[in-house]
This record gives sequence, structure tokens and C-alpha cells, in this order.
Amino acid sequence: MTLLVALRGQDGIVVATDSRGTFGDPRGVTAQNDAQKKLYVTSRYSTILTAGSGELGAAVMSEIVGAVKDKEGVTAIMDQARTLLRTKYGDWFAKFAIQPLPNPLSPLRPDLALILAGYDVDPAGRPTEQRIFQLISQTDFAPMLHNYGFALAGVAQYALYLLNRLYEKDSTVERLKALAAYVITETASQDGKVGGRVQMATITPDNGSKELTPNEIDEVLKHNERRSKVLRDSFFGEK
Repeated sequence: MTLLVALRGQDGIVVATDSRGTFGDPRGVTAQNDAQKKLYVTSRYSTILTAGSGELGAAVMSEIVGAVKDKEGVTAIMDQARTLLRTKYGDWFAKFAIQPLPNPLSPLRPDLALILAGYDVDPAGRPTEQRIFQLISQTDFAPMLHNYGFALAGVAQYALYLLNRLYEKDSTVERLKALAAYVITETASQDGKVGGRVQMATITPDNGSKELTPNEIDEVLKHNERRSKVLRDSFFGEK
């Protein structure tokens, strides 16, 4: 499993994910790998996060990155990615059901979810409107637009609770970096299907898409540890 997070703010967008891949039926014994790449910078003003089959996601992302190399706006990239995904799934899984059928022996398409976040651009290539889309295999990759400020995929229950309490649409990118990392690490503390290093990128009009280095993410996590202590002390009335 995984957790993907995309947050819109007043001065940009923050996207983040964990790095854990889980192998096996989650109702029984599973194995884990914490070296999964799930974040891809696809253009100056767009990024894609992937969830589902790690190997399948890596295979389609290698083709998507090449297919969108001449595009800029996130909507145009979403359209191109959707066309490629539907073509590939139609080729690979033509006789597989999209959704579960009454017959438990019917083969089912592998789950794959993408979150695409970034800016659309004007004819001169300047960023205009922020957009977050989601494409999932269960709905044949029909485009879904998240117009309430954020998007989640994977193990989303804890993150949704935290975002409903803490997210504000006029937050700055700096605050959203802390919030994105927080919902991932808090989820990882409660559910073993999420874990490994946090991957993160920012998308801003001035600097475009920028993936944070491990050291930069570690700084965010250190600040979050101090925030957690302040929150705990405040709750118990400690100074």
C-alpha cells in the first residue's frame, strides 16, 4: 500500500508520498520494501504520484514521462497520461474485469492510481490555474478533479482526519510541506502499510517543480517533531 498527498496553497502546491511497497495479501503475512519511487517531476509545472502495483507503476511512468516531455500544463499532461494508460490497460488486460464481478474467479485488473498536480499554462508558457487530478484503474482512468484543495490516495483514513482539522487553503508552501510530511509520518505510526522515507516536491510559479532532497525533508521532519511536542504539552497544559 501507500499514501499519496497533494495540497494546494496560496503560493504553490506540495505533493508527497511514502516509499513503502507491500507484497502479499494484507489479510495475511506480507513483506515490505521501502525503496519504491512514487514521485515523478513530469514538466516545469507538474508532478505525478503513483500508487498500486509498484512495478506496473514504474513501467507506465517510464512511458508517460517520455510521452509528455513536450507538454507543460497539468491538464494537457493528464489527458496524455490518461490516453496512454487506457491504451496500455486495454492491451495488457483486455479480458480482465475493471471492477469485481460476482464470479470470484474472474480475473481483475491490477489497481493503479495516479495523482497529477500542478499548474495549467497560458500560450506563453506562464503558469495560470492550480489543478489536482486523479486517475484510477477501477474507473477506467476517468479524470477526477479535486477542487476542494487536496487529494489523497492509498491508506487515506488518518490523513483525511488530520487534513480536515489542519488544512487551510490559504496556507503557504512552507506550511504545507510540514503538513504533508506530518500526515504521512502519522499514518505510518498507525498503519504498517505506509512507511519508508518521505518523498516530496513543491510546485510554484517562480521556481516550477522542485523535488526536495533527503536533507531538506529531514529538516521538515525535525521541525515537525518539535511541533508534536508543543501540541502534546499544550494538550496537557504543560509549559
